[in-house]
Amino acid sequence: MESTLVYVVDADPAIRDSLTTLLDLNGYEVRAFATGESFLATLHEDTDALCIVCEAQLPDASGLEIYRQLARLKIDIPFALLISRRNDSIVATARQCGISWLFLKPLVYRHLLDFVGDLSV
Repeated sequence: MESTLVYVVDADPAIRDSLTTLLDLNGYEVRAFATGESFLATLHEDTDALCIVCEAQLPDASGLEIYRQLARLKIDIPFALLISRRNDSIVATARQCGISWLFLKPLVYRHLLDFVGDLSV
């Protein structure tokens, strides 16, 4: 059976809670984290997730650092990066690292649901 687990990593409690609620109401299991460290510390428990939705700037790490750490650990889970403002440097670096999905905050929830839904087909 295909996983319905979505990891959400965002420091802002309002965004983290709204993403969790949105995904939960649409049938996904969600595990949410406020920091990159807390996410990475528990990731080993379940690497068979549908995807990871991660904020670009966390208090303890960048989303790009988390993505690179996953690559070093050879964990291949689809990864979406949330950016707070259009920053061509972050976008270019993310693309060079292999991140295909970037979402600009404020997030259009339909776009996120389309991304997650496309992965579960």
